[in-house]
Amino acid sequence: MGAGQIEEAGLEPNPEDFEALYDDLATSGQHDTVIVEIESRVRDYFTHLELPPTATVYDYLLLSLRPKDLIATFNWDPLLVQAFRRHAGFISMPQLAFLHGNVAVGFCDTHQKCGWHDERCPVCKKLFSPSSLLFPVRNKDYKAQPFIRSQWALLEDLLEEAYFFTIFGYRAPTTDAAARSLLLRVWSKNRTREIAEIEMIDTRSAEDLRRTWEDFIVRSHSITGDDVMRSYTSWHPRRSCDALFAATMRNDPWGDDRLPKFEDPVELRAWVEPLWREESHLRGSGQQFSGRPCREWHDESSK
Repeated sequence: MGAGQIEEAGLEPNPEDFEALYDDLATSGQHDTVIVEIESRVRDYFTHLELPPTATVYDYLLLSLRPKDLIATFNWDPLLVQAFRRHAGFISMPQLAFLHGNVAVGFCDTHQKCGWHDERCPVCKKLFSPSSLLFPVRNKDYKAQPFIRSQWALLEDLLEEAYFFTIFGYRAPTTDAAARSLLLRVWSKNRTREIAEIEMIDTRSAEDLRRTWEDFIVRSHSITGDDVMRSYTSWHPRRSCDALFAATMRNDPWGDDRLPKFEDPVELRAWVEPLWREESHLRGSGQQFSGRPCREWHDESSK
């Protein structure tokens, strides 16, 4: 689709603000053919994206979190899913929620089951249908489509109990006003909000970030940064909540455990594996994590 078709629809092409352009088309109610073409091309474009074989930020995020955690994304692209699938079966990872749908995720409307796009429904054994993609209109309805509704329900359940809330690269655009309002409503019900921490990671200034998210922040309980590789989670992989609690509630801060940079995602996975083994060993025992950094585990095993 070129600029000419956009102009024929009576709109000014604006490649720098696709969200506003799509909203204008959708709310006009007069350009169904153009909208269908845009949606088809968007899905096709994102479907063909591939993660490189080297370690990426997605690998670091996934391997630095545990199954109690959740990564909720607004992205349609399949890169997070591809990273998840290359580590699945080797180590436990966080839950995933796709708040605007995802090209790599499928859904069975009949049995309300979701999975990867090339898998089958565990009930009817039919291939999953492509999950809905929620396109950027200002007045979104997060309850209308069953798949989108299920993803938001997962986020709401965990956010209401969250102790550490990281906002990574999300600028809360005007077309996402409903999403921001919903997040704030759920976060405001969080019983640990008075002691919980919010971390905002973006290239914008700290002042701008705090101004954008000021109604989410309680007193000074916020951290800002411009690089996920220098985030709290990267300094305390798989133990971010535990390390925060030890430092703020027990006055017993743990030493930093910064993950090294790896080219090979398998080497990265091997580095965090001692933490996963400790989780498996202590599961159900009621014992606390040792707080030992990865490097100590590796130094000990190399002797």
